[in-house]
Amino acid sequence: MRILMAIFLCAASVASAEEPVKPDCEAQAALVMEVVNGRNEGVRKGKARRQLRAGLGKTAADMLSEWVYELPPEQLTDEIGIAWKAQCEAL
Repeated sequence: MRILMAIFLCAASVASAEEPVKPDCEAQAALVMEVVNGRNEGVRKGKARRQLRAGLGKTAADMLSEWVYELPPEQLTDEIGIAWKAQCEAL
């Protein structure tokens, strides 16, 4: 779970110390599921990483792709997106 939280913190944006921007948890969960579904469909990690970097930046994209591609195949379910959204909303 620490890796999950580190990825989330890298992906979350903050406008200022006074007015933090509430993360779009639905969009984050959808992005995570895109990576999971891509892996299930045979997308290679390098390609997923390159696509993620366009939207997330290098560090967050690398962390997210590494996390998803290290998961055992039996964990690559919709439960990942549900758990991600729940963690996001809990912050």
